[in-house]
This record gives sequence, structure tokens and C-alpha cells, in this order.
Amino acid sequence: MNRQLAKYLTEPEMIALVRSPDLGSPEGPRDRAALAVLCACGLRASELCDLQVRDVSPTLVFVRDGKFGAQRYVPISRQAYQAVQYYLAAYPAQRDEPLFRTGPNRPLTRRRLHKIVDRYALALRITRGVHVLRHSAATRWLNRGINLQYVRAMLGHVRITTTAGYLGVATSALVAEYQRCLGPGQAGAIAGGGR
Repeated sequence: MNRQLAKYLTEPEMIALVRSPDLGSPEGPRDRAALAVLCACGLRASELCDLQVRDVSPTLVFVRDGKFGAQRYVPISRQAYQAVQYYLAAYPAQRDEPLFRTGPNRPLTRRRLHKIVDRYALALRITRGVHVLRHSAATRWLNRGINLQYVRAMLGHVRITTTAGYLGVATSALVAEYQRCLGPGQAGAIAGGGR
């Protein structure tokens, strides 16, 4: 079976994307915060749009309504949290209001989020799509040495095969972990059939 590998952004491309919104524009603080959270947390579009102000703490994002109604906590980077705080300082909201909004108490829609991501990505001439940012976050985690089970939990996958299936782009990290766990002698015995 020949599966196509997931598209993803490199770390410099992710940084450039997050920095691309103009903070002096009306939508800039929101757009930068949304891009930062997507890149840092690997959320689905619907999960980001469903976030409430109270769901983001300095270290964690609470996904209250993930796929199949599952809830989970996802770590957030200091930079992404700071982007959210900057946005909330410019556009305050109550704790139980939508975090990302298009107007007073009007949540950002998935369709609008896709347009935001695509607009900035197109300007930078990099691969577009909210799901590309999800793949990019997960690939970065794996390449940084985070265990595949933790990546599965952060992405909200039910099965580890789902995570492994579309993260084949991080093969160097996976090979290194395989060799570390099995050791060269055991890996060779398995490859040679063993006795």
C-alpha cells in the first residue's frame, strides 16, 4: 500500500507564519494568536474555534469538545500563550466567551479560520491548510524526541496507528527511537530472522 506522506511546514516556516500578521491591524492580534496556538498545540480547526477564554492557561489548553466529544489537555508554548494574552489585552472577553471572535461574543468559524491560515501561507508561498499546521506541530514534536504515545494523546487520536500513519515525515526521529529501544544487536537479529 503506497500512502502519501502528510504535508508539513518546517520550523522556520512555522515561525514565519506566526509572525506574519501585522499586530497594528485590527485582526492582527487575533490572527497571530490563532496561528500560534495552531502551531504550538496541533489543534483541529473546530477545536480552536470552540475554545473559550477560560480554556487557556499559561501551560495548558483544555480541549473540551474534541473529535467524538473527547476532552483533553494539550501543552502550550510560552510564546503562544503570550500571543493569546496580547490579543486578549487588545480585545478583552469574559472567561466563558469564545476565545477567538469575529465580533462581540461571535466565535470564529472554521471557514473563516481556513481563510485566515490560507491567506498568510499564500503570502509566504508555503503549504496552506489548518491541517497542515496540525501535521507540522506533530512532526516537530516527534523530531524533538517526544514519545509517539504522548503525541497521540496531544493530538486526541484514539489509536496509535492513526498517529503513526500520517507522521511518516518524522522518520529520522522514529528510526533513532527504534534503534535506541532495540539496540543494534536485536534489530539485526530481527531483520535476519533470528533463530
